[in-house]
Amino acid sequence: MRQRSVLFMILVFFTLSGMLLSAGQTAWDAVTKRYAVVMGANQGGQERVKLRYAVSDAKSILKVLEELGGVAEEDRLLLEEPDVKTFYTEMGKLQERIKTERSEYNRVEIVFYYSGHSDDENILLGNEKIPYQDFRETINSMPADVRIAILDSCASGAFTRIKGGKKKIPFLMDEAYDMRGYAFLASSSATEASQESDLLKGSFFTHYLTSGLRGAADMSQDGLVTLSEAYQFAFNETLAETAKTMSGPQHPNTHIQMTGTGDVVMTDIRKSKAILVLESDISGRIFIHDSKNLLVVELTKPLGQKIELGLEEGEYRVINILRGEVYESHVSLQEGIGFELRGAGFAKTDIQYTTPRGDRAEKVRKETVLRGKSRITLFADLISKITSMSGGTAVFMGGNFGLTFNNVFSVGLAGFGKTNFTPGLPGWGGITFAYVFRPEKQLHLRVTALSGSGTARTGTIFYMFEPGVEMVLNLSRIVRIQAGLSLPLVDKPNTGLDNVMFNVSFQFGK
Repeated sequence: MRQRSVLFMILVFFTLSGMLLSAGQTAWDAVTKRYAVVMGANQGGQERVKLRYAVSDAKSILKVLEELGGVAEEDRLLLEEPDVKTFYTEMGKLQERIKTERSEYNRVEIVFYYSGHSDDENILLGNEKIPYQDFRETINSMPADVRIAILDSCASGAFTRIKGGKKKIPFLMDEAYDMRGYAFLASSSATEASQESDLLKGSFFTHYLTSGLRGAADMSQDGLVTLSEAYQFAFNETLAETAKTMSGPQHPNTHIQMTGTGDVVMTDIRKSKAILVLESDISGRIFIHDSKNLLVVELTKPLGQKIELGLEEGEYRVINILRGEVYESHVSLQEGIGFELRGAGFAKTDIQYTTPRGDRAEKVRKETVLRGKSRITLFADLISKITSMSGGTAVFMGGNFGLTFNNVFSVGLAGFGKTNFTPGLPGWGGITFAYVFRPEKQLHLRVTALSGSGTARTGTIFYMFEPGVEMVLNLSRIVRIQAGLSLPLVDKPNTGLDNVMFNVSFQFGK
């Protein structure tokens, strides 16, 4: 009888404990209010190049804050290509709203994010400017317990430097989250450019910041990503990846003025619609693509540590690069169901060639991973051929258009005719093939072949095969100059096409 009483008391204790913990979490959610203002501006004035991904970066941050950061739909504000008047007007409205609603909550937080152009003194919105000093005063005037401002723009470190920002300054870490004050984060130092990547389809800093907020930065493995964890992850990854670029290393900066203990929780992975668990037996570089083949998370996975990532439900392709080999896995995430991915769930895959930005093997592999699926593009050539014919020099003009696969193999249709054309002079055309060696290099080699038919001066129809070799000079991503030699091999005599040809062409296409 006594044993039953003890068991009953234990059961009651754990039941009440669970209810209290659940009630405590619900109460915390009920008395904490988080607002988010996210601004993206690709335009930085007539003297600055238009950015490609500032607005999309802003949307990516807002999406993470909505899904995992506790920002309700009515508490978010997205400003796309705003002018200065719009910025101050919307911030004024938000300030009045917070003042009105402040008494309803025990804790109020505001997160501001900007992606776009800036210089060492101002945020640049088109041809207008917001001085950093004015921006800081606007953020600090918000009646919130925690104010976090994140700037992903060139020379944004000057924004933190106003009051002495430092590189990689640590936050306090504790189980109690009662911090008060502000934190200003910048994607680069006061003298550096913040870089964006066509491969990532966004900036380096924001890409790694969102990866970290989705769980890649959760080094404590408690299902929560704090501000310090997110910043440290973004700092390390941004510095490591930009060290390989032409612009050089990019050093994110921070300036923090906080009181209290603990750290600010930025995202709660447990609130995600779907969770992908990378089990402890997985290690190496991890790339996760969604169903649209967009890279949503990138991280280095240490062996022996389990990492949980908060994602949307859907189909994902997970790439693992380990000791120079590439492994691939496909997972389907369902809402409310965690998916545990183990090392055995990967299959080794061949590295498909794509266009890297440099010669290093790791860059080739990374571009392959980021490109993912087979890439098919269009091309068009304007071609001039010079050869010896009937004791003189003949010039032929023509064109070639078709498809290129993964930047290395192409198939097309071509046709050529003599420039000083008179009836009976030869012309020919057919199917073309080409294979390119090392297209990532500015100067590289390709071999060509044409198989087709034509009409000789005598009116005779002939068949020909024309192999060739050319040097290619990349002028830009879409324009190339090609020069080389080819040798027509025909099945009929007296066609006039029996000498080596010198070929020069311009090619257009990615």
